[in-house]
Amino acid sequence: MGPRTAVSCASLPERGHPSLPRRRFLRGAGASALALPFLEIFAPARAGARPTISRYAFLFGGMSIGAYGNDRIAPASEGPWVGPMTRALQPLADHGVADVVSLVSGLSMPVGMMPPPGGRPPNFHATAHPVLATGQRFSGTIDGTLHAPSSDWVAAGTIAGTTPFPVLTYRAQPAFYRLDSNGAINGTISARLGTQGTLEQVPPVTSPRVAFESLFGGALPPGAVDALAAKRAWAMRKSVVDRVADDAKALVDRLGAEDKIRMQRHFDELRTLEHQIDALEPTLAPACPMPPHPGDDPPIGDAIDPGIDPTAEGYDGFYMNANGYSDEELRASIMVDLIHMAFACDLSRVASFMLSYATCSMNMFPLLGIASDLHGITHGSIGDDEAVVQDALADAAGWHVRHFAHLVQKLRDTESPMGTSLLDDTALVLAFEGGWGFDPQLGAPKSPHSTENMVVLVGGRAGGLHAKAGGHLRASGVHPTAVLNTALAAVGVEETLGEVTARVDALLG
Repeated sequence: MGPRTAVSCASLPERGHPSLPRRRFLRGAGASALALPFLEIFAPARAGARPTISRYAFLFGGMSIGAYGNDRIAPASEGPWVGPMTRALQPLADHGVADVVSLVSGLSMPVGMMPPPGGRPPNFHATAHPVLATGQRFSGTIDGTLHAPSSDWVAAGTIAGTTPFPVLTYRAQPAFYRLDSNGAINGTISARLGTQGTLEQVPPVTSPRVAFESLFGGALPPGAVDALAAKRAWAMRKSVVDRVADDAKALVDRLGAEDKIRMQRHFDELRTLEHQIDALEPTLAPACPMPPHPGDDPPIGDAIDPGIDPTAEGYDGFYMNANGYSDEELRASIMVDLIHMAFACDLSRVASFMLSYATCSMNMFPLLGIASDLHGITHGSIGDDEAVVQDALADAAGWHVRHFAHLVQKLRDTESPMGTSLLDDTALVLAFEGGWGFDPQLGAPKSPHSTENMVVLVGGRAGGLHAKAGGHLRASGVHPTAVLNTALAAVGVEETLGEVTARVDALLG
Protein backbone atom coordinates (compact mmCIF):
# COMPACT_ATOMS: atom_id res chain seq x y z
CA MET A 1 0.00 0.00 0.00
CA GLY A 2 1.38 3.42 -0.95
CA PRO A 3 1.54 6.47 1.30
CA ARG A 4 -1.75 8.01 2.35
CA THR A 5 -2.65 11.64 1.91
CA ALA A 6 -3.27 13.22 5.32
CA VAL A 7 -5.11 16.46 6.06
CA SER A 8 -4.19 18.44 9.16
CA CYS A 9 -6.88 20.34 11.00
CA ALA A 10 -4.92 23.54 10.40
CA SER A 11 -5.44 23.12 6.67
CA LEU A 12 -9.14 22.33 6.70
CA PRO A 13 -11.04 24.58 4.30
CA GLU A 14 -14.04 26.67 5.01
CA ARG A 15 -17.37 24.89 4.56
CA GLY A 16 -18.10 24.00 0.96
CA HIS A 17 -14.51 24.41 -0.29
CA PRO A 18 -14.29 22.37 -3.52
CA SER A 19 -10.60 21.50 -3.41
CA LEU A 20 -10.45 19.22 -0.36
CA PRO A 21 -9.07 15.79 -1.31
CA ARG A 22 -11.59 12.97 -1.40
CA ARG A 23 -9.86 10.93 1.32
CA ARG A 24 -9.76 12.80 4.63
CA PHE A 25 -7.50 11.95 7.56
CA LEU A 26 -6.42 13.44 10.84
CA ARG A 27 -2.71 13.02 11.53
CA GLY A 28 -1.35 13.06 15.06
CA ALA A 29 2.03 12.78 16.71
CA GLY A 30 4.03 9.85 15.37
CA ALA A 31 2.29 10.12 11.98
CA SER A 32 -0.72 7.99 12.91
CA ALA A 33 -3.59 8.64 10.55
CA LEU A 34 -7.28 8.38 11.38
CA ALA A 35 -9.82 8.28 8.58
CA LEU A 36 -12.83 10.53 9.04
CA PRO A 37 -16.49 9.92 8.22
CA PHE A 38 -18.22 12.22 5.76
CA LEU A 39 -19.02 15.56 7.39
CA GLU A 40 -21.07 18.46 6.10
CA ILE A 41 -17.98 20.67 6.37
CA PHE A 42 -16.52 18.69 3.46
CA ALA A 43 -19.52 19.16 1.19
CA PRO A 44 -18.93 20.85 -2.18
CA ALA A 45 -20.44 24.29 -2.49
CA ARG A 46 -22.70 23.31 -5.39
CA ALA A 47 -25.49 20.79 -5.01
CA GLY A 48 -25.11 17.73 -7.22
CA ALA A 49 -21.31 18.03 -7.43
CA ARG A 50 -20.68 14.74 -5.60
CA PRO A 51 -20.53 11.65 -7.76
CA THR A 52 -22.20 8.42 -6.73
CA ILE A 53 -19.81 6.02 -4.99
CA SER A 54 -20.80 2.38 -5.45
CA ARG A 55 -19.83 -0.42 -3.06
CA TYR A 56 -19.94 -4.20 -3.31
CA ALA A 57 -19.50 -6.98 -0.75
CA PHE A 58 -19.46 -10.74 -1.28
CA LEU A 59 -20.02 -12.91 1.81
CA PHE A 60 -19.72 -16.68 1.86
CA GLY A 61 -20.83 -19.51 4.15
CA GLY A 62 -19.13 -22.89 3.85
CA MET A 63 -22.18 -25.12 4.17
CA SER A 64 -24.90 -26.70 2.09
CA ILE A 65 -28.51 -25.97 2.87
CA GLY A 66 -28.88 -29.58 3.92
CA ALA A 67 -29.71 -33.17 3.22
CA TYR A 68 -33.36 -32.82 4.27
CA GLY A 69 -34.48 -29.89 2.12
CA ASN A 70 -34.65 -26.18 2.73
CA ASP A 71 -38.13 -25.52 4.14
CA ARG A 72 -36.62 -23.76 7.16
CA ILE A 73 -34.52 -21.58 4.88
CA ALA A 74 -36.54 -20.61 1.80
CA PRO A 75 -40.19 -19.77 2.48
CA ALA A 76 -42.89 -21.84 0.82
CA SER A 77 -44.34 -18.89 -1.08
CA GLU A 78 -42.69 -16.68 -3.65
CA GLY A 79 -42.95 -12.90 -3.66
CA PRO A 80 -42.70 -10.20 -0.97
CA TRP A 81 -42.08 -11.33 2.59
CA VAL A 82 -45.42 -12.22 4.17
CA GLY A 83 -45.89 -13.37 7.74
CA PRO A 84 -43.11 -14.74 9.95
CA MET A 85 -39.66 -15.26 8.44
CA THR A 86 -38.24 -18.75 8.16
CA ARG A 87 -35.99 -19.88 10.97
CA ALA A 88 -32.79 -19.24 9.01
CA LEU A 89 -33.93 -15.83 7.76
CA GLN A 90 -35.26 -14.54 11.07
CA PRO A 91 -32.11 -12.38 11.55
CA LEU A 92 -33.30 -10.24 8.64
CA ALA A 93 -36.38 -9.34 10.65
CA ASP A 94 -34.41 -9.00 13.88
CA HIS A 95 -32.17 -6.39 12.26
CA GLY A 96 -35.04 -4.70 10.45
CA VAL A 97 -33.59 -5.20 6.98
CA ALA A 98 -36.02 -7.64 5.35
CA ASP A 99 -37.25 -4.88 3.04
CA VAL A 100 -33.77 -4.50 1.52
CA VAL A 101 -32.83 -8.20 1.26
CA SER A 102 -34.10 -10.85 -1.13
CA LEU A 103 -33.55 -14.60 -1.23
CA VAL A 104 -33.11 -16.26 -4.62
CA SER A 105 -33.73 -20.02 -4.52
CA GLY A 106 -33.82 -22.90 -6.98
CA LEU A 107 -30.36 -22.07 -8.33
CA SER A 108 -28.25 -24.80 -9.89
CA MET A 109 -24.63 -25.28 -10.92
CA PRO A 110 -24.08 -27.83 -13.71
CA VAL A 111 -21.96 -30.96 -13.22
CA GLY A 112 -20.06 -33.20 -15.63
CA MET A 113 -17.02 -35.45 -15.88
CA MET A 114 -15.85 -32.87 -18.39
CA PRO A 115 -17.34 -29.82 -16.64
CA PRO A 116 -19.53 -27.68 -18.88
CA PRO A 117 -19.24 -23.87 -18.90
CA GLY A 118 -19.69 -22.65 -15.34
CA GLY A 119 -19.70 -26.25 -14.13
CA ARG A 120 -17.85 -28.54 -11.76
CA PRO A 121 -16.80 -32.22 -11.74
CA PRO A 122 -18.83 -34.79 -9.78
CA ASN A 123 -16.51 -34.42 -6.76
CA PHE A 124 -18.23 -31.84 -4.59
CA HIS A 125 -15.65 -30.74 -2.05
CA ALA A 126 -13.20 -28.06 -3.16
CA THR A 127 -14.90 -27.65 -6.54
CA ALA A 128 -18.16 -25.76 -5.93
CA HIS A 129 -16.98 -22.60 -4.19
CA PRO A 130 -14.34 -21.67 -6.83
CA VAL A 131 -16.99 -21.85 -9.54
CA LEU A 132 -19.50 -19.89 -7.48
CA ALA A 133 -17.05 -17.04 -6.86
CA THR A 134 -15.82 -16.78 -10.44
CA GLY A 135 -18.36 -18.28 -12.84
CA GLN A 136 -15.53 -20.29 -14.41
CA ARG A 137 -15.72 -24.06 -14.77
CA PHE A 138 -13.50 -26.11 -12.46
CA SER A 139 -10.81 -28.07 -14.25
CA GLY A 140 -7.59 -29.80 -13.34
CA THR A 141 -6.53 -31.02 -9.92
CA ILE A 142 -9.16 -30.77 -7.20
CA ASP A 143 -7.33 -28.34 -4.98
CA GLY A 144 -9.75 -25.48 -4.34
CA THR A 145 -8.04 -23.21 -6.86
CA LEU A 146 -10.06 -20.44 -8.49
CA HIS A 147 -9.60 -20.44 -12.27
CA ALA A 148 -10.68 -16.87 -13.05
CA PRO A 149 -10.91 -13.49 -11.29
CA SER A 150 -13.50 -13.51 -8.51
CA SER A 151 -16.40 -11.11 -8.23
CA ASP A 152 -14.65 -8.85 -5.71
CA TRP A 153 -11.72 -8.09 -8.01
CA VAL A 154 -13.97 -7.75 -11.04
CA ALA A 155 -15.98 -5.19 -9.08
CA ALA A 156 -12.83 -3.38 -7.97
CA GLY A 157 -11.79 -2.93 -11.59
CA THR A 158 -14.77 -0.64 -12.07
CA ILE A 159 -15.61 0.92 -8.71
CA ALA A 160 -12.48 0.88 -6.50
CA GLY A 161 -11.13 4.14 -7.92
CA THR A 162 -8.07 5.36 -6.02
CA THR A 163 -9.08 3.95 -2.65
CA PRO A 164 -6.06 2.66 -0.69
CA PHE A 165 -7.59 -0.82 -0.37
CA PRO A 166 -9.06 -1.97 -3.71
CA VAL A 167 -10.49 -5.08 -2.00
CA LEU A 168 -10.76 -6.09 1.66
CA THR A 169 -10.30 -9.85 1.80
CA TYR A 170 -11.27 -11.29 5.20
CA ARG A 171 -12.20 -14.61 6.76
CA ALA A 172 -13.70 -15.02 10.23
CA GLN A 173 -12.68 -18.66 10.70
CA PRO A 174 -8.89 -18.60 11.15
CA ALA A 175 -8.15 -22.28 10.57
CA PHE A 176 -9.52 -25.63 9.45
CA TYR A 177 -9.85 -27.75 12.55
CA ARG A 178 -10.24 -31.43 11.63
CA LEU A 179 -7.16 -33.62 11.53
CA ASP A 180 -8.70 -36.05 9.01
CA SER A 181 -9.18 -33.52 6.20
CA ASN A 182 -6.99 -31.16 4.24
CA GLY A 183 -9.14 -28.11 4.71
CA ALA A 184 -6.51 -25.52 3.81
CA ILE A 185 -7.54 -25.67 0.16
CA ASN A 186 -11.04 -24.54 1.07
CA GLY A 187 -10.20 -21.21 2.67
CA THR A 188 -9.91 -18.86 -0.31
CA ILE A 189 -12.64 -17.33 -2.47
CA SER A 190 -10.70 -14.44 -3.99
CA ALA A 191 -8.46 -14.30 -7.07
CA ARG A 192 -7.16 -11.49 -9.26
CA LEU A 193 -5.12 -10.92 -12.38
CA GLY A 194 -1.55 -9.98 -11.46
CA THR A 195 0.63 -7.40 -13.12
CA GLN A 196 1.91 -9.98 -15.61
CA GLY A 197 -1.60 -11.13 -16.47
CA THR A 198 -1.31 -14.32 -14.44
CA LEU A 199 -4.05 -15.35 -12.05
CA GLU A 200 -3.19 -14.90 -8.37
CA GLN A 201 -5.06 -16.55 -5.50
CA VAL A 202 -5.69 -13.95 -2.75
CA PRO A 203 -5.78 -15.59 0.70
CA PRO A 204 -7.82 -13.70 3.29
CA VAL A 205 -6.73 -11.84 6.39
CA THR A 206 -8.01 -13.75 9.41
CA SER A 207 -6.66 -11.59 12.24
CA PRO A 208 -9.00 -8.78 13.30
CA ARG A 209 -6.03 -6.97 14.81
CA VAL A 210 -4.05 -6.96 11.57
CA ALA A 211 -7.14 -5.94 9.63
CA PHE A 212 -7.83 -3.09 12.04
CA GLU A 213 -4.28 -1.76 12.17
CA SER A 214 -3.96 -1.91 8.41
CA LEU A 215 -7.05 0.22 8.02
CA PHE A 216 -6.82 2.67 10.89
CA GLY A 217 -3.44 2.41 12.60
CA GLY A 218 -1.05 3.36 9.83
CA ALA A 219 1.35 0.99 8.11
CA LEU A 220 2.69 -1.95 10.10
CA PRO A 221 6.43 -1.89 10.79
CA PRO A 222 8.65 -3.75 8.31
CA GLY A 223 8.38 -7.48 8.80
CA ALA A 224 5.13 -7.33 10.79
CA VAL A 225 3.45 -9.99 8.71
CA ASP A 226 1.54 -11.95 11.29
CA ALA A 227 -0.81 -11.35 14.15
CA LEU A 228 1.83 -11.73 16.85
CA ALA A 229 4.06 -9.09 15.29
CA ALA A 230 1.02 -6.84 14.99
CA LYS A 231 0.28 -7.34 18.68
CA ARG A 232 3.81 -6.33 19.64
CA ALA A 233 3.63 -3.27 17.40
CA TRP A 234 0.28 -2.31 18.87
CA ALA A 235 1.57 -2.61 22.43
CA MET A 236 4.35 -0.14 21.62
CA ARG A 237 1.93 2.54 20.51
CA LYS A 238 -0.93 4.43 22.03
CA SER A 239 -4.47 4.12 20.77
CA VAL A 240 -5.06 5.53 17.30
CA VAL A 241 -7.74 7.81 18.72
CA ASP A 242 -5.42 9.02 21.49
CA ARG A 243 -2.61 9.81 19.07
CA VAL A 244 -4.76 12.15 17.02
CA ALA A 245 -6.70 13.57 19.97
CA ASP A 246 -5.28 17.09 19.69
CA ASP A 247 -6.01 17.37 15.98
CA ALA A 248 -9.42 15.83 16.55
CA LYS A 249 -10.29 18.41 19.20
CA ALA A 250 -9.24 21.23 16.87
CA LEU A 251 -11.53 19.85 14.18
CA VAL A 252 -14.48 19.21 16.47
CA ASP A 253 -14.36 22.78 17.75
CA ARG A 254 -15.01 24.00 14.21
CA LEU A 255 -17.93 21.71 13.44
CA GLY A 256 -21.62 22.33 13.53
CA ALA A 257 -23.90 20.48 15.93
CA GLU A 258 -24.75 17.55 13.61
CA ASP A 259 -21.14 17.12 12.48
CA LYS A 260 -20.03 17.00 16.11
CA ILE A 261 -22.49 14.16 16.71
CA ARG A 262 -21.13 12.29 13.65
CA MET A 263 -17.54 12.71 14.81
CA GLN A 264 -18.29 11.59 18.35
CA ARG A 265 -20.11 8.52 17.04
CA HIS A 266 -17.13 7.79 14.78
CA PHE A 267 -14.67 7.99 17.71
CA ASP A 268 -16.95 5.88 19.89
CA GLU A 269 -17.12 3.15 17.22
CA LEU A 270 -13.33 3.10 16.85
CA ARG A 271 -12.89 2.89 20.62
CA THR A 272 -15.36 0.00 20.77
CA LEU A 273 -13.43 -1.80 18.05
CA GLU A 274 -10.18 -1.34 19.96
CA HIS A 275 -11.70 -2.77 23.13
CA GLN A 276 -13.09 -5.77 21.25
CA ILE A 277 -9.78 -6.47 19.58
CA ASP A 278 -7.85 -6.15 22.86
CA ALA A 279 -10.02 -8.98 24.22
CA LEU A 280 -8.81 -11.35 21.52
CA GLU A 281 -5.74 -13.53 21.69
CA PRO A 282 -4.38 -13.19 18.14
CA THR A 283 -3.99 -16.32 16.04
CA LEU A 284 -1.41 -16.53 13.29
CA ALA A 285 -3.28 -15.93 10.05
CA PRO A 286 -2.85 -18.57 7.34
CA ALA A 287 -2.81 -15.63 4.90
CA CYS A 288 0.53 -14.54 6.39
CA PRO A 289 3.74 -16.62 6.35
CA MET A 290 4.94 -18.00 9.65
CA PRO A 291 8.20 -16.50 10.94
CA PRO A 292 11.19 -18.89 11.01
CA HIS A 293 10.87 -21.48 13.74
CA PRO A 294 13.25 -24.23 14.86
CA GLY A 295 10.54 -26.87 14.99
CA ASP A 296 7.13 -27.80 13.67
CA ASP A 297 4.16 -25.87 15.01
CA PRO A 298 1.00 -27.68 16.13
CA PRO A 299 -2.22 -27.12 14.20
CA ILE A 300 -3.99 -23.87 15.00
CA GLY A 301 -7.06 -23.98 17.20
CA ASP A 302 -6.82 -27.31 19.07
CA ALA A 303 -7.89 -29.31 16.06
CA ILE A 304 -10.59 -31.93 16.41
CA ASP A 305 -9.37 -35.49 15.95
CA PRO A 306 -12.32 -37.69 15.00
CA GLY A 307 -10.03 -40.73 15.07
CA ILE A 308 -9.55 -40.59 18.83
CA ASP A 309 -10.66 -43.61 20.84
CA PRO A 310 -13.94 -42.60 22.53
CA THR A 311 -13.17 -45.07 25.35
CA ALA A 312 -9.88 -43.33 26.16
CA GLU A 313 -9.41 -41.91 29.64
CA GLY A 314 -10.42 -38.28 29.84
CA TYR A 315 -12.36 -38.34 26.56
CA ASP A 316 -15.21 -35.81 26.71
CA GLY A 317 -16.58 -35.96 23.19
CA PHE A 318 -15.35 -34.55 19.91
CA TYR A 319 -17.36 -31.35 20.22
CA MET A 320 -18.56 -30.97 23.82
CA ASN A 321 -15.80 -28.40 24.36
CA ALA A 322 -14.20 -25.47 22.56
CA ASN A 323 -11.91 -27.51 20.29
CA GLY A 324 -12.18 -26.34 16.72
CA TYR A 325 -13.44 -22.90 17.77
CA SER A 326 -11.58 -19.57 18.00
CA ASP A 327 -14.41 -17.23 18.94
CA GLU A 328 -15.57 -16.84 15.35
CA GLU A 329 -18.57 -14.98 16.71
CA LEU A 330 -16.41 -12.11 17.94
CA ARG A 331 -14.11 -12.27 14.92
CA ALA A 332 -17.04 -12.04 12.50
CA SER A 333 -18.57 -9.15 14.43
CA ILE A 334 -15.33 -7.17 14.35
CA MET A 335 -14.77 -7.79 10.66
CA VAL A 336 -18.31 -6.68 9.83
CA ASP A 337 -17.56 -3.48 11.72
CA LEU A 338 -14.29 -3.05 9.83
CA ILE A 339 -15.97 -3.46 6.45
CA HIS A 340 -18.60 -0.95 7.46
CA MET A 341 -15.98 1.53 8.67
CA ALA A 342 -13.88 1.11 5.52
CA PHE A 343 -16.92 1.75 3.33
CA ALA A 344 -17.99 4.71 5.45
CA CYS A 345 -14.51 6.29 5.32
CA ASP A 346 -14.04 5.42 1.62
CA LEU A 347 -10.91 3.46 2.41
CA SER A 348 -12.35 0.65 0.33
CA ARG A 349 -15.46 0.06 -1.77
CA VAL A 350 -15.19 -3.71 -2.22
CA ALA A 351 -15.05 -6.52 0.34
CA SER A 352 -14.81 -10.29 0.25
CA PHE A 353 -15.77 -11.87 3.56
CA MET A 354 -15.57 -15.63 4.03
CA LEU A 355 -17.45 -16.28 7.25
CA SER A 356 -16.52 -19.97 7.27
CA TYR A 357 -14.39 -22.35 5.25
CA ALA A 358 -15.94 -24.38 2.47
CA THR A 359 -16.73 -27.84 3.87
CA CYS A 360 -16.64 -26.08 7.21
CA SER A 361 -15.57 -28.14 10.21
CA MET A 362 -16.04 -25.34 12.77
CA ASN A 363 -17.30 -26.66 16.09
CA MET A 364 -20.86 -25.40 16.51
CA PHE A 365 -21.16 -26.30 20.18
CA PRO A 366 -19.93 -22.93 21.54
CA LEU A 367 -22.15 -21.10 19.02
CA LEU A 368 -25.38 -23.11 19.03
CA GLY A 369 -24.99 -25.72 21.77
CA ILE A 370 -24.99 -28.43 19.09
CA ALA A 371 -22.39 -31.18 19.53
CA SER A 372 -21.24 -31.26 15.92
CA ASP A 373 -19.15 -29.41 13.42
CA LEU A 374 -20.99 -27.45 10.73
CA HIS A 375 -20.33 -29.98 7.99
CA GLY A 376 -21.64 -32.77 10.19
CA ILE A 377 -24.88 -30.87 10.72
CA THR A 378 -25.46 -30.77 6.95
CA HIS A 379 -25.10 -34.55 6.92
CA GLY A 380 -27.54 -35.09 9.78
CA SER A 381 -24.84 -36.28 12.16
CA ILE A 382 -26.73 -35.10 15.23
CA GLY A 383 -29.41 -37.79 15.04
CA ASP A 384 -32.28 -39.31 13.11
CA ASP A 385 -34.96 -36.81 14.10
CA GLU A 386 -35.54 -34.93 10.87
CA ALA A 387 -37.13 -31.92 12.60
CA VAL A 388 -34.15 -31.57 14.96
CA VAL A 389 -31.71 -31.77 12.06
CA GLN A 390 -33.65 -29.18 10.06
CA ASP A 391 -33.73 -26.81 13.02
CA ALA A 392 -29.98 -27.21 13.56
CA LEU A 393 -29.30 -26.65 9.88
CA ALA A 394 -31.44 -23.51 9.85
CA ASP A 395 -29.74 -22.18 12.98
CA ALA A 396 -26.31 -22.78 11.43
CA ALA A 397 -27.32 -20.96 8.26
CA GLY A 398 -28.90 -18.28 10.42
CA TRP A 399 -25.56 -17.59 12.09
CA HIS A 400 -24.19 -16.55 8.69
CA VAL A 401 -27.36 -14.63 7.85
CA ARG A 402 -27.15 -12.72 11.14
CA HIS A 403 -23.73 -11.28 10.35
CA PHE A 404 -24.85 -10.46 6.82
CA ALA A 405 -27.93 -8.70 8.21
CA HIS A 406 -25.79 -6.79 10.70
CA LEU A 407 -23.63 -5.40 7.89
CA VAL A 408 -26.69 -4.46 5.85
CA GLN A 409 -28.17 -2.69 8.87
CA LYS A 410 -24.98 -0.74 9.62
CA LEU A 411 -24.70 0.43 6.02
CA ARG A 412 -28.37 1.39 5.94
CA ASP A 413 -27.97 3.45 9.11
CA THR A 414 -24.87 5.33 7.91
CA GLU A 415 -25.15 8.55 5.97
CA SER A 416 -23.37 8.73 2.62
CA PRO A 417 -21.67 11.78 1.11
CA MET A 418 -24.86 12.26 -0.90
CA GLY A 419 -26.78 12.78 2.32
CA THR A 420 -28.63 9.50 1.87
CA SER A 421 -27.75 6.01 3.11
CA LEU A 422 -24.59 4.06 2.26
CA LEU A 423 -26.91 1.18 1.43
CA ASP A 424 -28.48 3.17 -1.40
CA ASP A 425 -25.34 2.68 -3.50
CA THR A 426 -24.30 -0.74 -2.18
CA ALA A 427 -24.98 -4.31 -3.30
CA LEU A 428 -24.21 -7.23 -0.99
CA VAL A 429 -24.39 -10.97 -1.62
CA LEU A 430 -24.39 -13.91 0.79
CA ALA A 431 -23.86 -17.25 -0.95
CA PHE A 432 -23.51 -20.77 0.43
CA GLU A 433 -21.25 -23.54 -0.81
CA GLY A 434 -23.89 -26.07 -1.83
CA GLY A 435 -27.56 -26.86 -2.06
CA TRP A 436 -29.67 -29.96 -1.73
CA GLY A 437 -30.44 -32.59 -4.33
CA PHE A 438 -28.74 -35.20 -6.47
CA ASP A 439 -25.14 -36.15 -5.72
CA PRO A 440 -23.63 -37.36 -9.01
CA GLN A 441 -20.50 -38.71 -7.32
CA LEU A 442 -22.36 -41.21 -5.13
CA GLY A 443 -25.64 -41.35 -7.01
CA ALA A 444 -27.55 -40.20 -3.92
CA PRO A 445 -30.87 -38.45 -4.67
CA LYS A 446 -31.02 -36.32 -1.49
CA SER A 447 -27.61 -35.04 -0.54
CA PRO A 448 -25.80 -31.89 0.64
CA HIS A 449 -23.05 -32.86 -1.83
CA SER A 450 -25.11 -31.17 -4.49
CA THR A 451 -25.28 -27.88 -6.32
CA GLU A 452 -28.98 -28.16 -7.03
CA ASN A 453 -31.53 -26.01 -5.18
CA MET A 454 -28.91 -23.49 -4.02
CA VAL A 455 -29.88 -20.20 -2.39
CA VAL A 456 -28.25 -16.75 -2.48
CA LEU A 457 -29.21 -13.62 -0.53
CA VAL A 458 -28.92 -10.15 -2.04
CA GLY A 459 -29.00 -6.92 -0.04
CA GLY A 460 -28.78 -3.22 -0.77
CA ARG A 461 -30.47 -0.64 -2.99
CA ALA A 462 -27.82 0.04 -5.63
CA GLY A 463 -29.02 0.17 -9.22
CA GLY A 464 -32.66 -0.37 -8.37
CA LEU A 465 -32.24 -3.38 -6.09
CA HIS A 466 -35.28 -3.71 -3.82
CA ALA A 467 -37.03 -0.72 -5.31
CA LYS A 468 -40.26 -2.45 -4.28
CA ALA A 469 -38.89 -4.12 -1.09
CA GLY A 470 -37.40 -7.57 -0.59
CA GLY A 471 -38.82 -11.04 -0.83
CA HIS A 472 -38.37 -14.56 -2.16
CA LEU A 473 -37.65 -15.19 -5.82
CA ARG A 474 -37.40 -18.62 -7.42
CA ALA A 475 -34.98 -18.84 -10.32
CA SER A 476 -35.16 -22.54 -11.14
CA GLY A 477 -32.08 -23.87 -12.89
CA VAL A 478 -30.34 -20.49 -13.04
CA HIS A 479 -26.64 -20.54 -12.18
CA PRO A 480 -25.95 -19.07 -8.69
CA THR A 481 -23.22 -16.85 -10.15
CA ALA A 482 -25.97 -15.10 -12.14
CA VAL A 483 -27.02 -13.50 -8.85
CA LEU A 484 -23.48 -12.16 -8.40
CA ASN A 485 -23.61 -10.82 -11.96
CA THR A 486 -26.82 -9.01 -11.04
CA ALA A 487 -25.27 -7.44 -7.95
CA LEU A 488 -22.29 -6.34 -10.03
CA ALA A 489 -24.59 -4.77 -12.61
CA ALA A 490 -26.37 -2.92 -9.81
CA VAL A 491 -23.12 -1.15 -8.88
CA GLY A 492 -22.28 -0.30 -12.48
CA VAL A 493 -20.07 -3.25 -13.47
CA GLU A 494 -20.85 -4.32 -17.03
CA GLU A 495 -18.56 -7.36 -16.99
CA THR A 496 -19.97 -10.76 -16.11
CA LEU A 497 -18.10 -13.54 -14.32
CA GLY A 498 -16.21 -16.30 -16.09
CA GLU A 499 -18.44 -18.30 -18.38
CA VAL A 500 -21.71 -17.25 -16.74
CA THR A 501 -23.33 -14.37 -18.59
CA ALA A 502 -26.83 -14.63 -17.13
CA ARG A 503 -28.33 -12.17 -14.65
CA VAL A 504 -31.48 -12.25 -12.55
CA ASP A 505 -33.06 -9.08 -13.83
CA ALA A 506 -36.17 -9.49 -11.68
CA LEU A 507 -34.05 -8.35 -8.73
CA LEU A 508 -33.52 -4.94 -10.30
CA GLY A 509 -36.86 -3.27 -9.62
